[in-house]
This record gives sequence, C-alpha cells and structure tokens, in this order.
Amino acid sequence: MLIPLHTSDLPVDQFHADLHRICGSFDIRPTDTRRRLRGGILREERAGLEIAHVACDLQQVFRTSRQIQKDASENYFLILQEEGRALMSQNDSAYLLNPGDMVLIDSACPSEFTFFGSYNRQLSLHLPRGEMHARFGYDLIRGGISLPRHDPTTLALCAVLGKVFARTGNPSADLHLREAMFGLIGATLHERSGSDGFSGVDSDLSGAHALAQGQAYIDAHFRNPELTIQDIADDLGMSLRQLQRGFTAIGSTPTKYLLMKRIEHARRGIDDRRAGRRDDLISSIAYEAGFSDLSYFQRCFRKAFGTSPRGYAIGAECED
Repeated sequence: MLIPLHTSDLPVDQFHADLHRICGSFDIRPTDTRRRLRGGILREERAGLEIAHVACDLQQVFRTSRQIQKDASENYFLILQEEGRALMSQNDSAYLLNPGDMVLIDSACPSEFTFFGSYNRQLSLHLPRGEMHARFGYDLIRGGISLPRHDPTTLALCAVLGKVFARTGNPSADLHLREAMFGLIGATLHERSGSDGFSGVDSDLSGAHALAQGQAYIDAHFRNPELTIQDIADDLGMSLRQLQRGFTAIGSTPTKYLLMKRIEHARRGIDDRRAGRRDDLISSIAYEAGFSDLSYFQRCFRKAFGTSPRGYAIGAECED
C-alpha cells in the first residue's frame, strides 16, 4: 500500500521537527554522525482518519518518559510497516516488523523503533485516545500489540485502508469505512483480551448517522455539567432509543462516551499540571471537564487509571 511520498536529502533537524509536528515528541538517532538523511513525512486525512506516512534511513526513533511529558499523548498509533524491517519495543514486548506487519502503539508509554536495512517506510494511523477509550474502555487497550501480516484481521485492516485511499469522497461511504476500521480494531482488542460478547460494528446507515451525530454533539458539549442524554437526543431531533442504538454499534452507550470524554479531558489537564503548563487545582480541572461531584470524579478516575487524581498528578506511570 505504498503511497507516493516525496523523499529527499534533508537536514536531520528538519526531519526531527516534522516528526514532532505530525506525530508528537520523539527522539531520533541517525545511523552515523551525519547531519542529513534521506526521508520525508506526509500527513493527510482520509475518511475522517488522520494518517501519517514516514520514511527515513535512521537507526532509531524512540519516545521516552521525558518526551511523553512534552506533549499530551493524544493518540494511539496503529502502524503498518511498508518497507524495510523494524524492531518495535513497548511494555516489555518486542516484535520484529516485516513489510505488511502491524503494531498498536500507545503514545502515553515509552516506545522504541530500531530500523534495519538502508531505508524504512511506515504508515501510522492516528487513533484519538478519547475515542478509543470511549469505544472500547480502558481494560482492553494496551500498547505493544502486534498484528502479523498473515493474520486475517491484519489482512482485513489493510483491505479497508486500501478502500480508504481509493475512496471517492462519498460522506456515507467514508463514515462506513471509518467505522469498519474501528470495528476491526475493536475485534482485535477483544480477541487478544479473551473477552466474549463483541458484536462488531452495526452497518445500519441510520445507526451510523445517529452515532456520528451523538459523538459530535458530546465532543462539543461534554464540559457542560448539566448535560443529560435526553437533552442530546432532543437537540438532535431523535428519540433516546435511536441515540442509544447508535452507540451500541461501538459497544458503548451515550452515558459511557460522555464520561470517557470528561475523564480524558481531566487527564490531559492533570498532565499539563504535571508538566508545569498550568497550576490550578485538580478540583478546578475536574469542574472544567464537566464533573460537578468531586467524589464521583475521583471514583471514576481511579477506576480508569488505577490511581487517584492526586496520585496521578505526582507521577503515576503507565502500567500493563
């Protein structure tokens, strides 16, 4: 699935800056002391999906705890190795990626790619952290999950990506392609967890539109502490049952999605507090995220992250 990407001989510092701008704060290690490399980075959006194409002849690209503190760790990365070979390490797992292999990376945990061969190309699908947790919860998602190229799910994901790049720009088709992508990711997460009951993604068009409208409304209004699910349905001109049916397509409910959006907003605020980008109280961050009950906020936060908001603020680390 090689996509035309302009590569050139460019300064290492320029590539590093482009990588930071598109993918987040990563450090790089050239193969020698040279100041230039062959490579390039392209970001595009297709079918509502943010995709980065990265090509380089570096020795390593890695993300440490120090780099993580420099940005908000907004995404999970589903990475497809397109050319060359790379050894990926995260969460005590290590996989050798050959062309066609995929791996799911958590930007909130340290990771490392060591490249082999003279040239490497990767496609990186950026999956919003808030949406991933709203769809699949916190228990299923873990960085460092490999999807070998011969796995049926990997083949299906590549097939959907092929459709994404061949799309005609039809909004309904784009919506279904995006949902198909998340459905396959969810199926993989459930399969790896050993849990039962994953029903897949409902292909009903009206349900897909209800889901898209409901998510967009919650994304825009979740910080309103008075917001109710009935308010959302009323404002969107649909019944409560229609709205709820839309969210069953991703194995969630409007209530769960609203809670996850608030929890994610609060987590990002606490991350900023830890990094010195803000100095307000944790309670203020909770109220800003739409919580009106601090005890409820603390219970929800502990359930999601395994520690209290205050414990997270003083240096909680990623756990398996």
